Parts: sequence; C-alpha cells; structure tokens
Amino acid sequence: MPLPDYVTVVPPRAAAEPPVVSVVIPAYNESKRIGPYLDHIAAYIAGKKIAMEVLVANDGSRDDTAAFVRAKMETHSHLGLVDYAQNRGKGHAVRMGMLAARGHLRLFADADGSTPIAELERLRAKIEREGFDIAVGSRQYRSPEVQREIKFHRYVIGQGFRILRRIFLRIDVLDSQCGFKLFSQRAAEAIFPRTKIDGFAFDVELLHLAGRAGFKTAEVAVNWHDTADSRVNLLTDPFKMFLDMLRVRGLHRKTSFDGAGRS
Repeated sequence: MPLPDYVTVVPPRAAAEPPVVSVVIPAYNESKRIGPYLDHIAAYIAGKKIAMEVLVANDGSRDDTAAFVRAKMETHSHLGLVDYAQNRGKGHAVRMGMLAARGHLRLFADADGSTPIAELERLRAKIEREGFDIAVGSRQYRSPEVQREIKFHRYVIGQGFRILRRIFLRIDVLDSQCGFKLFSQRAAEAIFPRTKIDGFAFDVELLHLAGRAGFKTAEVAVNWHDTADSRVNLLTDPFKMFLDMLRVRGLHRKTSFDGAGRS
C-alpha cells in the first residue's frame, strides 16, 4: 500500500539494504524527550552490530520535533523521518511508519522510552525461534526476569479494559496497550494497510485483525517504567478507547485477508 501524498519520507543514510529490524517511533511534540531514547537505540545498534532502521513518524508536531530528528540524522545513519503536517493521532503515525518500514521484523515503540530497546530480544525470540507472527510487550504478564513500575490507576484501567476486550472482541491478551509490539514482515504488510483507527485504541484494532487473519500472537513480559510526562489523559482517554473499541468490530465486519495468516 503506497503512502498518502501528504506524507514525506526522509530515509536513513544507511538504507542500501533492507534491515533486519525496523523500529517505528510515533512522535507528537516530542522534541524535549525523544533524544535520550534515540541515543539509547543508537548505542544498542552499535553494540549488537545489527542492521536496523529507526523511523520517527512525526504526527504533525507543533514543536520542532521534525527539525530535531533531522539534526539527529546527521550523526545517526540508521535514523529516518516520516513526516506530515496535520496531527492525526498515534494510530495514524504508527500506520504511516509501518507502511514506510522495510525490515524483516517491524517494531513500534513509544517515544518516551518506557520500554528499553533491549527488550526487543525477548520479542524476536518468539518470532524467530518459536514461530509466532506477532510478539507484544506486556506490563501485566508476570515474569521474575522483568521489573515493572506501574501506577495503581493505570493497573485498574488496564484490568477493566481487558474485561471489555474479551467481551466485545474476544481478545484474550492481558495488556493490549503497551507501546512495544513486534511484527513479522508478512504480518505487518497484511495488517497495517487495513487499519482504520487513528486514536489510542489502534492497538486493540491490531490484535483484532491479527486474530481475524489467523496470525499467531505471543504476549511477552518486558521491563517497563511509568514516565512522569505521560501523554495519556486518564479522565477522557479510557472513554475514547472504549468507544473506538466498539467501532472496531463494525469497521472490520467485512475485512478479508485472503489467506494472509494461518488457519
């Protein structure tokens, strides 16, 4: 699926060959806090010596996010920019980034760096060694190997949202909203062109479509910390996500994958 005409892509300088992993980072007014995460990813890439591209999807920021990323591209040869002028929502930014991505594996991660990039290894193992098509990071899935710093109100909202997902969409995942999800190239190219939700409930839409297509999804415990400057409005966003969740089933009642996934 081609990108819309209003989207501009500035590819990484090191873009000759398809990378092993593409990392898509949706960004809206993130110039003050995205820098440390970009540097953290750059150090990870240098240490692993793995072919990766990092695409910041600038969702119509009103600050200098785009200029900041362009400046970072001078020293980070793996870094690219997906840019458009109008703010359209996190789901839209992730979709544009994924449509521009070229990696054999495609991850999206939140700009605040709540999940360290090294957690990618846990998700890769599920796809490359265990045969899953999608691996989703989880703050609810328990493991003695990870540490999670979750505020109580987030936990309560997450539990309530989980119940509603199971009732309305039959999605039995403990944590649908963690912003750290990895897709095989085949799964990403089948799912993202069909997504329609631009708001925060796009994660639920992704999992719903994955189930409809027959893709195998693994939930993986990851290290995660709550950031002080969260962009989630705990008063209004849960209600918006609930309404979007109700929309998902209707929007995709006739969506067909033509055997893209597994039966």
